[in-house]
Amino acid sequence: MAFFVVFVNPVKADVSNQVFSTPIVNQKTEGMAIPVLCNPDISQCPASAQLLGTVNNNRGHWNPFLPENNMIEDGPLYYKELELKANGGRHGNGIYAFRFVTNQNLQQTFKADHNRTDSTGKPKLVAGELAHQAQNIIIKVDRDDVYKISFNPSNLTFDVTPHPTYLTKIESVQLNGFVWDDEDMFQKFDETRANHEITKNGDWWEKTIPLKANGGIDFRADGVYQFLFSANHNEDWGFGAYNNGKNTLTGGTGFGSSGGQSRHSAITIQVFEDGNYTLQMNPLEYKFQVKAPEGVRPVKIWNDVNSFQLLGTFYPDVQFDPTKAEHNMEPVGDKIWTKTLQLKPGIYGANFAISGELFLDTMALGAWLESDHPNKLIGRGWHGKPNEPNIFFEVKETGAYRFTYDGAQDQFSIESLSNAPLQPPAVIETLQLVGNFPEPLQAWEPTSTANNMQQIGPHIFSKDVQLEANRKYEYKYNANNWGWLWVFADYELDGYGRDFLGRNPDPAHARIEDLKVYGQLTTHGNPPPLQFTPTASGWYTFTVNLETGAYSVQPSKK
Repeated sequence: MAFFVVFVNPVKADVSNQVFSTPIVNQKTEGMAIPVLCNPDISQCPASAQLLGTVNNNRGHWNPFLPENNMIEDGPLYYKELELKANGGRHGNGIYAFRFVTNQNLQQTFKADHNRTDSTGKPKLVAGELAHQAQNIIIKVDRDDVYKISFNPSNLTFDVTPHPTYLTKIESVQLNGFVWDDEDMFQKFDETRANHEITKNGDWWEKTIPLKANGGIDFRADGVYQFLFSANHNEDWGFGAYNNGKNTLTGGTGFGSSGGQSRHSAITIQVFEDGNYTLQMNPLEYKFQVKAPEGVRPVKIWNDVNSFQLLGTFYPDVQFDPTKAEHNMEPVGDKIWTKTLQLKPGIYGANFAISGELFLDTMALGAWLESDHPNKLIGRGWHGKPNEPNIFFEVKETGAYRFTYDGAQDQFSIESLSNAPLQPPAVIETLQLVGNFPEPLQAWEPTSTANNMQQIGPHIFSKDVQLEANRKYEYKYNANNWGWLWVFADYELDGYGRDFLGRNPDPAHARIEDLKVYGQLTTHGNPPPLQFTPTASGWYTFTVNLETGAYSVQPSKK
């Protein structure tokens, strides 16, 4: 018998005391739950296809595991109909990016070879290993309409009707990331900034910039830099690193559109001396280079997978530092890594780091899989920043627990060695507004029910708070009164929004082009708190849409 969580109603589902068994999987999450998938190792799973990209209007629009992104089966084809707009898309210019996945499996990704097109300009699809060195499908629509996107995985074909313009020619390339030491966090990954443009030199594009031995992200300042390339000012027409230790690029990788595999990361280098370094990329050969100044020690390129580290809240300190030797996992087979810990009862958050470097990104929770053992949890790992949560699980009994990570399949398991039950508490049942607010709220106390918001829709929460004029309030949103385990804030690096002020006028109906202007809530990392300074004293309504990530603060209507 298979055991997994039921999400018939994500708000009401209770996973605190038992694990349910049921034939129902792939229920929509509405932004309120971690998806649960059929496990092909123990069940007969129906074939499926997923459409990922900015054509979707949800917080997880690049998430291959969300049932919301499933396509409709029609014989050998799959299709999905979506409302697209001439002023829609990430930049409000009618340009959209997307790709396909089958069976909710990252190893079955389908992308476009922009160098092979048909007579209409439509690029050819590629799959398997070829998809690593391929791009997202980029289209431009010139009118508002309902567009039908169809996909046939068996013969590698797709179509879009009404017919859009397919964009495949690279006209410009941008360098985005922490290499811009003097820019603020909203600017570093902004592919529209003029100074991010780089110069074409034959088949290569390059830019020489100053890097420092104490540069990089401010809380580290250790000379480790993470960066990406984008084409035509579109981060989803992006290039990151393929982690094979050979300076290889992978395509279709923007800050928010990563392929999500442990083999995909942002390009991550370390400099040991100050100097002007030349960063180069070749989009035809999918290669990159970093040239140090003459007489200066060469940079270290981190993009390889040679180890995994287990990180999490079960450690007493330095919980998410992959450089600590005690966090290393042991290799036990081909790309299989394991670690056993003694754990006490409680709810924990965990993830898996790559090669001891945090900037290679951590593998967090993509989805739970069916398990035929109540003492064993199985899940899919991914780093789909900025919207992948950590791996949450509940321990009921003190004992030894074995963590295993499969680097080839990006799949993990957590198993009690004493056959104690394990719980995957993956449903958002309550949401808290936590910050420096006056009573009756409790300041910065995420476990207090006084901070609970009211649910006013399937995925929408609100709370009215009395505020004082000209006082600066800072806050985040937390789930389930779990403390700081499942936190929502606006990640300033994701390219959505320019501030933390919550100015969205209609969060209940926000589209992706609105999120670009006003920002979105995410679950990645530890971004700064949101901010709001009222100009007049009175009651204000804080509103959150967990399906899209839209949020706002507006004067109350009561």
